[in-house]
Amino acid sequence: MSEPRKHRLRIPPVAAFFGAIGGAVAAIGGSLVVSLAVAFALYSDELTDPDTLGDPAFVTNLITNYPVVATSVVATAIALIGVPFLTAKFSKAKIREALGFRPAPWQAFVLAPIGILALGPTSDALVRAMKAIAPNASLGALESISQIVEAHPFWMLWPIIALCPGFSEEIFFRGLIQRAAGFGWRAITISAVSFSFFHMDPHHVAGVLPLGFYLAWLGARTGSTWVPILAHVVNNSMALLAGKLAGPGIEDVELPLWVLPIGWTIAAACIYGIWRVTQDQERWLGPAAGPHATQLDVPAVSPDWRIVRVMGAQEDVLGYVREAILQLPDVVGRFQPGPSYDDFVAHLQALEGPSDPESQQLAKDALAGFVLEDMATGDRLEAVDFRISLTAGEVVFRPKAS
Repeated sequence: MSEPRKHRLRIPPVAAFFGAIGGAVAAIGGSLVVSLAVAFALYSDELTDPDTLGDPAFVTNLITNYPVVATSVVATAIALIGVPFLTAKFSKAKIREALGFRPAPWQAFVLAPIGILALGPTSDALVRAMKAIAPNASLGALESISQIVEAHPFWMLWPIIALCPGFSEEIFFRGLIQRAAGFGWRAITISAVSFSFFHMDPHHVAGVLPLGFYLAWLGARTGSTWVPILAHVVNNSMALLAGKLAGPGIEDVELPLWVLPIGWTIAAACIYGIWRVTQDQERWLGPAAGPHATQLDVPAVSPDWRIVRVMGAQEDVLGYVREAILQLPDVVGRFQPGPSYDDFVAHLQALEGPSDPESQQLAKDALAGFVLEDMATGDRLEAVDFRISLTAGEVVFRPKAS
């Protein structure tokens, strides 16, 4: 089999901590430097004139200037995406598993955006409460966003208000920080709180907090960063659309209190639905949640494999091999169903009639196109024969005879 290698399926917490600090500094500092450079390129004369700098109209024009805002957002996104990838690479972690680029049930992708939109009134209520409690404890972030939304068309704003933040912030907070901390409530809390405080403005932080906990729960429950990414992008898209449709003064519109319990009920229904379709936690969380995820020295027989078939852009994961051990002449591991398992079984039933494939050993020809992939190294073993015994719950494989 393969030589011993040093690979991980999760980024170690210490590496993630320093990556998170470095990423936050790079995101905030980089966006500030880039936006100042663009501002000086566009307003070099005005920025050196004290009288112009004191003009409120000029300040509004500066902070809503599209090139200034867009380059700042893009610089932030590059840092928030680049640092997790670099941290995973230098930690010798498998990027796909370490950052959560995994499949999830299709129902989760439908319910997650509905749930976060239902929490919108709660977020709005918390912002208003924070404004009432500490009216002066604000950096003006929400007001600046409203001015930017008012100043530019939807098609120009969507990439920088919905798309970039949705992808970059989820990869950073759910992919890097949360998955390194684990899959329990401690990791969810760390992810949600750090995500909220990253927005810095106290009024904004208050509104983001419940959304942060919801997004963190989605990542922990589904095992996939794609689900919170979609929910985040949809939430920001709908907020932007509402701002454009309502026009100036939308921040002054106060929703009635009876809207809150309706939103909670819808969000609870979505959470319950996602909880139901992800009850097979081993299947959806994948090997990164297993006992070997942060193990540094992978033995010659790696403990975690997956059975995968790739046809063009389509990737079908039939299942996983867990706790693989060498039992000469074979390697034996525990079989764990993967995202494509149900479709595979339904296909077998269609081919074989009423017989139950669960009680059979899967025939070799039924596995045509599937190969074993080492989860630690990413190596695919084309020259390996394997069989799956569903009754015993085992996968047995050995090198093909020459």
